[in-house]
Amino acid sequence: MTSQIGDLAAGIFGEVEYQATQVQPKAFMPWHRPRKQFVRHEQWATLLKRLYDRRHPEEPLRYLGLPGTDLIDLRYLYEELCRPNGRPLRFLGFNTEAQPGSPAHIEMNISLDEVRRLPNVDPQSIVIPDDFRRIGDEASVAWSRVRSLGPFDVINIDLCDGLASDPPHGDGPIYAAVARLAAFQARSSTPWLLLITTRIGRGMFDADAQEILITLLRNNITECEGFVEAYGEYLKSDVMSINHGTCSDLDFLLLMSAAIGKWLAASVQIHGPTRVELASTHGYKVNPDALCEDLVSLALRFDPVIATTPDPLVPTPPPPTDECATAKGILRRLARRIDVDAFLASKPNRYEELISETEELLAEARYDVSDYRPWLVS
Repeated sequence: MTSQIGDLAAGIFGEVEYQATQVQPKAFMPWHRPRKQFVRHEQWATLLKRLYDRRHPEEPLRYLGLPGTDLIDLRYLYEELCRPNGRPLRFLGFNTEAQPGSPAHIEMNISLDEVRRLPNVDPQSIVIPDDFRRIGDEASVAWSRVRSLGPFDVINIDLCDGLASDPPHGDGPIYAAVARLAAFQARSSTPWLLLITTRIGRGMFDADAQEILITLLRNNITECEGFVEAYGEYLKSDVMSINHGTCSDLDFLLLMSAAIGKWLAASVQIHGPTRVELASTHGYKVNPDALCEDLVSLALRFDPVIATTPDPLVPTPPPPTDECATAKGILRRLARRIDVDAFLASKPNRYEELISETEELLAEARYDVSDYRPWLVS
């Protein structure tokens, strides 16, 4: 009888065979190299631990970022900052690759389910298949999600290309998203981190955006006492004579890193008194033929300042934040940047530790790590 029913169904609907979705083997990517794990550990996690040093464990780690389909950054930060003391995790991610129906979407959903099942992960946490730039549109779903889940303790804009590669005007440039986020974060009553990973090199900036950034920096030459001297002391160059079109690759790297730092600091400070510190700078080479680092990871810390209302009966107090001090502080920190490639070349034991740490993270994300070490030397 069962066979007859099956034959009848086949006659009506045709032969139907269920096949589970086949997930393709996962290839290793350039950001799976140990130097990325070095940045996660030495910069991101270290600074976040300082941020939470005096906060109660019940306060969640509130994270906004651009995670890949494997959510490796979130997995790592959860293990470092949330699991040890039961701190909750709440996150919002953007991933344009993971469009519905694509293999990346399947992988991301698997990863999202794995991370959401971890203890103390907020069930509202989500990664949406949308462009981070859409935050700049007040009517967008992206902006709606930001308002519902923020403000954030860490914003991690981890780019494969340049932060300033968009023209300043046009449809959906990244600058509108940064400006809207800066205004939103300025309402935070607690310190927070902005992590920026960006390519820096000639041809990696929109020409108009590059000119605007350099102008922001050069304004300090005329308006900020001691800035020229600080640039020479910390960055070993005469900023008055640097021509960004003909200078060395290293001078260009430092010039544009300082300009980006100033832009990001000013984007928040314009909305209220805030102390800004370039807390850390790491860099390494993406192009093996580059003469110096061509990718940098900048970490800026923002500390809100509670300013009192001026009293008309007493002299006007000095401003609670000093833009010139911020600018010179950025120069001082840039001088202490870490060339990750050079550091790891001199520390083979640490490099081996990072390989093992990366293997563990990749295995959690369902990679076959048996081929990882051969891939590193291929």
